Amino acid sequence: NKARMSDIHDAVGKRIAELLGAESAMVTSGATGAIIVGTAACMTMGEHNKSERLPDTSHMANEVIIFKSQRYIYDRSIRAPGAKLVEVEHISEVVNTINDKTAMLFFLLNRPDEDNIDVNAYIKIAKENNIPIMCDAATTVPPIRKISDTVNMGFDLICYSGGKGLRGPYSAGLLLGRKDLLKYAKQHSSPNHRAYGRSMKVAPEEYLGMMVAVEKSLQFNEEEEYQRQLKIVDSMGKNLSKLDGVVVSAKIPNAEAREPYIEVDWDEQYEISPTKVK
Repeated sequence: NKARMSDIHDAVGKRIAELLGAESAMVTSGATGAIIVGTAACMTMGEHNKSERLPDTSHMANEVIIFKSQRYIYDRSIRAPGAKLVEVEHISEVVNTINDKTAMLFFLLNRPDEDNIDVNAYIKIAKENNIPIMCDAATTVPPIRKISDTVNMGFDLICYSGGKGLRGPYSAGLLLGRKDLLKYAKQHSSPNHRAYGRSMKVAPEEYLGMMVAVEKSLQFNEEEEYQRQLKIVDSMGKNLSKLDGVVVSAKIPNAEAREPYIEVDWDEQYEISPTKVK
C-alpha cells in the first residue's frame, strides 16, 4: 500500500506530539531546518502572498529579537528566510525594542544561567505582546524528560536535533509548539511544491525513524547509560594517564545532561607518537 507524504507527515507529527505532551509537532530536516521553517511561519503567519515572497521580507514583520550574548553560528538559520536580527543586551531592553516589525523572540536554551537571562520573564514579555517566542533546545537532551519540561515552560516553538541525545536520524529534527504555528511551518516545508523550505526534504524513513526514536527514548534507562559512559571515560583516562607528560581529568560539564568526557593536557616537551598512543 502507498501513503501520501503529507499523510505520513501529519500522522507522525500527531504521534510525537502526544508522546511529548506538545500541542503539535513536525519532523524537520534537523534543528536548523526547524529554525528556518519556524521563523518563516512567524513572519508570514499563514498568509500565502507573504510566503510566496520569501526571502523578500520588506513588506512584513521581519525582525527577530535575540540577546547579544546568545548570538551563535546557527543564528544564520533565523536569517535564512529573510529575518533581521535585532540585538538586546538585557531583558529590560526587550519591551522597548518590540515594534510593529517584530515577528518573533528567540532564545537559546542550553545556556540561560551562563547568559544570566530570566527566561520566564522573557516568555512573559512575549505572551503579553502577543509575539511568538522560539527556543533552540537542540543540545538539551538527554534527559528526554527535559523536552516535556521545556514544552511546559510556554515557548511557542521549540527546535530539537534528531540525532544527539534522541539517537534518531542524524539528518532529521523536531519542531514542537503551537498548533497554528506548526500549520504555517508545514506550509513552508516539503512536500509542498512552492514552499520556501522545499529543498529541505525529509524522507519517509526519517519521519518514521524520528517517531521510533522518541518512543524508544522514553523507555530508555538513562541511569544505566550514564554509568556505561562513566566506565568508558574511566577506562580511557587510566590508559591515557600512563603516557609520559599526559594529564587526564574526567569532566561532567552539565550534571543534568550527564555527558561525561575526558580533558587531556600534555607537556609538549615529551614526544608522543601515534604508535605509542595506540
